[in-house]
Amino acid sequence: MADVIAFLIEHFRDFDACPPSSDLGVLLEEAGFGDVEIGNLLMLLEALESQPKMNMSCNAGKAMRVYCQEELEALPQEVLGLLHYLEQEKAIDARQHEFVINALLFMPQEEVTVDMAKIFALLALWAHQSELPVLIGDDLMVALHGAATMH
Repeated sequence: MADVIAFLIEHFRDFDACPPSSDLGVLLEEAGFGDVEIGNLLMLLEALESQPKMNMSCNAGKAMRVYCQEELEALPQEVLGLLHYLEQEKAIDARQHEFVINALLFMPQEEVTVDMAKIFALLALWAHQSELPVLIGDDLMVALHGAATMH
């Protein structure tokens, strides 16, 4: 899943630059991605596209997210900590936070990791054309490309 998301982010400057789903599916197939990966990505993009627009300014930073038992059992503490950090730093908003949680809940349990949470956060930020602090962006990008190396 990470590879197909990385391909998408690297080849299209934003969500609006993506071709329609059918054309994107063909493009991803030609790039060597499997049907399951393509289907999962298209489903995630559809979920991002159908998210309602929310005015976050009135309650930004004042709401507290309470996790249900299913979420607490499925999401490692490190993932919850990352999401809390990203929201506190205003790197992601509440709807992006919810997208990441929902995407992770549909993953096989062994694939629910901090790196996958970072990748889903990047996908949500890319889709919403969000800007974020450079250091946070660099940390999230490490999940796509591995550890940064100095030249």
